[in-house]
Amino acid sequence: MTITLERATLGGLRLDRADLHDAILRILDLVETGSGGIVVPSNVATSRYLRTVGLPRLEQEASFWPIDGVPLTWLLRIAGKGVFPRVAGTDLMNALMAHPGTQDLRIAVIGAASDEAERFYRAQGHGNVRGGHLPLAETGSPLLVDAGDAFIDEYRPHIVFTCLGFPKQEYLMLSLHERHPEVVYIGAGAAAQINTGHFPRAPHFMRAVGLEWVWRMKQDPSRLVKRYLLQDLPWLVGMVPVAVGERLRRR
Repeated sequence: MTITLERATLGGLRLDRADLHDAILRILDLVETGSGGIVVPSNVATSRYLRTVGLPRLEQEASFWPIDGVPLTWLLRIAGKGVFPRVAGTDLMNALMAHPGTQDLRIAVIGAASDEAERFYRAQGHGNVRGGHLPLAETGSPLLVDAGDAFIDEYRPHIVFTCLGFPKQEYLMLSLHERHPEVVYIGAGAAAQINTGHFPRAPHFMRAVGLEWVWRMKQDPSRLVKRYLLQDLPWLVGMVPVAVGERLRRR
């Protein structure tokens, strides 16, 4: 079954209208058709990087752009493009693992907390989950690519959650997609760490109103204060006139 999703653009960024159910169907469709693909759950940091620095190959080759960051849904509303649901990477990982359509699929988690994720999801009844260790290396390092390539050659997964953070995981997914185009790669960031209890997740009310970043910043201030307050927030404020301009042009 092929599912068609509405795609919106915001200042050149690609964003797909999908709730969690739609996202699962889209990913299963990529698996079942054998086309493979790259899934980029988009948040402010991802979007800021793509709009300012750019990653043309990712923009050309990614198959699916669900929205992981609530502020992006706000910008789309300001732009007059309607209501777009949020699909958090943590929820997407859990839901895919639990979905009946994935029970016979081989699913891999590579990168941070991969071994813990294998034990966690196997304990929940998914017998085809495998964790894959990756070496510590810089973005784009051949060490990462070769390790991921060897793991995929050995395990032959249908779906790979790549847990390294943006843009390291995206560069890795692009390289692995060249070698194994039939696989569906999902950029998962800290999803495995959160789902296995390394980082307690924000309360539901904070997630609902777009304040999960405050919770995460308190957990890892040395890394996230700079990113959220000095990089993401100014970019987000600067995107408001872009969204307003798109709304006015639509009129």
